[in-house]
Amino acid sequence: MLREFTRWDYELRNGDQVEAVVDRALEMALGNPQGPVYLTLPREILAQKMDSVTIHPFRKNQAEALRPSDETIKRTAEVLRGAVNPLIITGRLGSDPTAVSAMVSFAEALAAPVVTPASPFVSFPNTHEFHLGVSSAPYIKDADVVVVVESDVPWYPVQGKPPENGTVIQIARDPNYGGIPMRNFPKDISIGGDPKLALELLAQALKLQPPKEKIAAERAERIRSQHKQYRERLKQKAEKASRERPIDTGWLSTCVDQVRDNDTIIVNDHGVSQEHLSLSEPGSYFGGSPAGGLGWGIGGGLGMKLAHPEKTVIASCGDGTYMFNNPTACHFVSQAYDLPMLTIVCNNAIWHSSKAATQQVLPDGWAASTGSFPLCELSPSPRYEMVVAAHGGYGEMVDDPAELPGALKRAVKVVKEEKRQAVLNVICGTH
Repeated sequence: MLREFTRWDYELRNGDQVEAVVDRALEMALGNPQGPVYLTLPREILAQKMDSVTIHPFRKNQAEALRPSDETIKRTAEVLRGAVNPLIITGRLGSDPTAVSAMVSFAEALAAPVVTPASPFVSFPNTHEFHLGVSSAPYIKDADVVVVVESDVPWYPVQGKPPENGTVIQIARDPNYGGIPMRNFPKDISIGGDPKLALELLAQALKLQPPKEKIAAERAERIRSQHKQYRERLKQKAEKASRERPIDTGWLSTCVDQVRDNDTIIVNDHGVSQEHLSLSEPGSYFGGSPAGGLGWGIGGGLGMKLAHPEKTVIASCGDGTYMFNNPTACHFVSQAYDLPMLTIVCNNAIWHSSKAATQQVLPDGWAASTGSFPLCELSPSPRYEMVVAAHGGYGEMVDDPAELPGALKRAVKVVKEEKRQAVLNVICGTH
């Protein structure tokens, strides 16, 4: 069941193998790219008697990062220098937090806008003046050169795609995305290996021989203006929503952004809106994986708290995903192992993902035309904030947008000062 979701899996066959197997698991987990591994330990093997066990030093050094050839970097830099309207698209680059600064240097050297569709990490600071949102659709049709960096689905062709005479450069550890059975995005230049290293080399090449100064300066000024307008639209939307009931997720996200600090990690399981958060620090935000599904967020948050006990962890999920998280087990672990965190339930009393998908795929179907979506309603809505009280935590329901900032401050105070877990049941709309 788990094989398709891990880098490596194995079942221990005999006790004499235990050190070698664990070493191999660590080697694969820490390799490039890093990822989860799954090791099965059968009860029969664990029950075997062994006279002795000797543990040796771990001698599995990480492989050196793969470097693109000088010729490829030179050829790619030439294409980039000639670009009139370049666009950078990135998604999963931030899985390596140290690669974000390389992306910033590259974007600044090229003077190109960056969009981050479906990015589960901080792959480019959305506070940077070259960031233009989470969708490539508004810009892709006019881009003569598109640089795709660790993004398995950089655009939806039905919404917009690059011109036929445009150039697409794909940079990724595996630019062929061999784990995806069918993928049909163009790839005029393909750069594999460590994307951080490729971006650093390209930035260096562009700094040594920059694009035409006047064109780059005008382009940079245009991007800054677009970024400012984009952030202003988000701000106005949130301010307008600050009086709406049910509570708008944009307003909720804005309030979360106001109460968090630089030592906060946000884990998002189909909850808050990524756009309304000010995400400038690599490793401060984690969204869902395309390999996963619903219901990983609270467990993921507990893992983050275990790895970074000094951090404040906020896990955000929908009411349906809260159920999928097995909250009783999650709250038990939080209490039993002293892992206080804040869970925000964006409660819209519906399986919105299922309803929205049905409306999108079958807009003229029976469900959409009758307004009846069987098995999508989650009403009567449970009092989710009461579940955490059974585990010594603090719970509060919020249905008034004006009370939301205060409720968030109270919950964060409980987590940070009282060292107890907290749950906010926020009554949200479906938009």
